[in-house]
Amino acid sequence: MFRRKLNPNAMRAVLDGNQLNMLNQANRLVANGQPGQAGPLFAQLAADMTTSSHPRRAANLHAQAAHAYADSQDEAHALAHAQLALRLFIRWQMVQRTPVFYANIIRKMTARGMASAVAALQNEFGAAGSAPAPQPAVAAVKHGNLPPACSQCGGPLRSDEVTWVDAQTAECIYCGALAKTTA
Repeated sequence: MFRRKLNPNAMRAVLDGNQLNMLNQANRLVANGQPGQAGPLFAQLAADMTTSSHPRRAANLHAQAAHAYADSQDEAHALAHAQLALRLFIRWQMVQRTPVFYANIIRKMTARGMASAVAALQNEFGAAGSAPAPQPAVAAVKHGNLPPACSQCGGPLRSDEVTWVDAQTAECIYCGALAKTTA
């Protein structure tokens, strides 16, 4: 997905200093094998983004919370945040992100024995998620490799999840920082 270049300072302003620190801390906790401690931080940030009218960022943070809670075997919170993320992805027509997250969270919950959460998601969103299929790109654009993590917040950068600003620049879905490809 392409869009016009944005002022990177304006995008970073979405997260204040405390929120950016919290996001960095949550990503470090996940990286250090402590997802149970990261889940509430992602959840708080998602709530903050909802309150400040940044629903797409809130959706991505709810997705991070769902993954963190699933990794820590907290089925109830994993399900709640997965549902919130999917509802926001669908509402805001995030058609590339919806099926990727849905497949990943279903796979993770299944692997962790969270059968009732999987059943609840499939009941609400269908076997494949109730979102329109991703639209094919008008023209395939070759992108270079992204760094594995955002230099601003430490969040994972995945080429199929970021918003591409141009062929060499992607926007972090968590904090809005711009990342350049390496090759």
